[in-house]
Amino acid sequence: MSEKVLIIEDDPEIAFFERTILERAGYEVKVATTGAAGLETEPAFKPAVILLDVELPDISGLDVCTSLANSSDAFILMVSAHSTENDVLKGLGLGADDYVRKPFSGNELVARVQSFLRRRERSRRSDADGRLQAGTTELVRDFHTLENAGKSVSLTALEFRLLWYLAENTGKLLTRAQILERVWNDVSGVPTRVVDVHVAALRKKLNEVEAQLQISSVRGIGYRLDER
Repeated sequence: MSEKVLIIEDDPEIAFFERTILERAGYEVKVATTGAAGLETEPAFKPAVILLDVELPDISGLDVCTSLANSSDAFILMVSAHSTENDVLKGLGLGADDYVRKPFSGNELVARVQSFLRRRERSRRSDADGRLQAGTTELVRDFHTLENAGKSVSLTALEFRLLWYLAENTGKLLTRAQILERVWNDVSGVPTRVVDVHVAALRKKLNEVEAQLQISSVRGIGYRLDER
């Protein structure tokens, strides 16, 4: 059975483009042209991923995001042509998993959807043995190591917690505040610059083992672990 994607988009050309690309990639797709229609369609359709336009004709996409985050298990990808940094941060805070700015390519759209679904499968697997897989790379909790293709590098405790958190959420944009809260258990007493320093160290260690992973930065917002 193919995975389902719900598109909430009022621009018919963009909706047609998104639907065509996703159906060609093998997904079952439905389109809602208003926020109200999207909220009505979601419960019965039960999509795995929702593409949600920020600017809808009847309800703010941010308000729709709030409702969906409280009622749906779907991943939410916010889509906007005019999103500011504040809009992005607000959307992520309301429960969106990531955002993309128009215009975007069909390849990027499919890659984002695939990333969400890989993340879901990863979360279903138990980490009872203290291991977490991201692409071909593996994190080993007992030894605080990063392993890939027969190569291994040791991580500090903070580096390990940070990379584990990023790997659990591969493909998801995480704000610096979210990272500080989860990894450092603090959002006020630790400067955000400390996140940048540890990310720089992790990038070097990912290169050491030739991991097919990269930590992408989104200026002013945060970081996302992507598979190359």
